[in-house]
Amino acid sequence: MRSVSFAPPSMTPVVKALLIANIAVFLVQMLLINGSAAQAPWEYWAALNPAAWVEHFPLVPLWQLVTYGFLHGDPMHILGNMLFLYFLGTMLEGEIGSRRFVAFYAVAIVLAGACQLFVGLALRHYNPIVGASGAVLAIVCAMATMRPQTRVIFIIVPLTLKTLALIYVSLDLFNMLMDLKHGTTGVAHFAHLAGAGFGFASVRRGWIWRDPLQEVEGWRERKREEQQSTDEERLDALLAKISREGIHSLSPRERAFLKRVSQR
Repeated sequence: MRSVSFAPPSMTPVVKALLIANIAVFLVQMLLINGSAAQAPWEYWAALNPAAWVEHFPLVPLWQLVTYGFLHGDPMHILGNMLFLYFLGTMLEGEIGSRRFVAFYAVAIVLAGACQLFVGLALRHYNPIVGASGAVLAIVCAMATMRPQTRVIFIIVPLTLKTLALIYVSLDLFNMLMDLKHGTTGVAHFAHLAGAGFGFASVRRGWIWRDPLQEVEGWRERKREEQQSTDEERLDALLAKISREGIHSLSPRERAFLKRVSQR
């Protein structure tokens, strides 16, 4: 069992960028709201707004599946998310690397938002959705699945990551059931639970170790090898044709192919 450490974790590059972006956007939010309780036009377009998806269908604002994750409702909302992002996000980024962490966080944001949006549309609950909580809970559950017995300090209480994740998931599940029974509170519990499920599954299924850029490069390399193999077979066939019929028997397309291959 790992010992409890009070030392703050070293900042990792992606988590640092996310912290700066979220805090900067929140400060801009506070300046633009300026004490007004009415929803500003930019909130209508930047939050994940089911009403906008209904009103503008089929030209739905797809960007909201990303932008909503950088908006927060109040100081306590962003404080809680950023603390978890700092302490556990740095831990996860250190485990899987920055490129994988970017992909994981992006998928978590989009998936959590999409699940909450779908439920909102199905139940006709059109409250705007904001916050990085779905992606943050994905981080919590991914780390809890990866290193369940690692101990952390929650407020002043030492807990294992497994216990911490179970507490948060249980609270969200309970509150979601209460919302369904008595009416929504405006908290995106479905987004939270979708993020938690993704974080758990990504570790158990091994998705978290997949590097999208590396996979794209691997796909390109396979395509190059397949193209090279095809070109070699075609070149052999053309050389055989020249041997039988002479070079004048080649079509303009075949001549262009020979020229392209000779220039490699």
